[in-house]
Amino acid sequence: LKPRRLVARRAGTPQPRAAMKQAAALVALAAFGGTRGALGLSPVTRVVELLQGLSAKIEQEAKQEEDLYETFVCWGKTVVSQKTASNQKGASRKESLEQYISDLDAGRIELTTERQDLTKEIAELSADIDQAEALRAKEKEDYAAAKAELEQGLEGVRR
Repeated sequence: LKPRRLVARRAGTPQPRAAMKQAAALVALAAFGGTRGALGLSPVTRVVELLQGLSAKIEQEAKQEEDLYETFVCWGKTVVSQKTASNQKGASRKESLEQYISDLDAGRIELTTERQDLTKEIAELSADIDQAEALRAKEKEDYAAAKAELEQGLEGVRR
């Protein structure tokens, strides 16, 4: 045996001899290991079949994730449109009530106990609108978080 001479190399630089040995080993393995043994499949064939099965499973999971994402987007659009419509309806109701109050304050309409009742109702409705706006803001945040999570999941599946 000849003593080997150590050569300092930078980390990550290719070593041609090692690469050639690996390539020769793979070729030999493919040539000699590609036949079926007496007990079953060769290791190379088994690895290929496992990789094919894994590929099929990944494609199936990607399709399921895509379907789930499409369902989520449809649900999100529906919820956003419903909430937008209810917010617009509440805002228009608030405007009409504010106009009614200004008419009462200006003396155009004079009521005895109805004024107090309506003022109380306006305060309750304003509180309801504020509460609804806060709820919509929270739902929007939840939607954005869920959407980001699903998009990240899809991106992970696509890689």
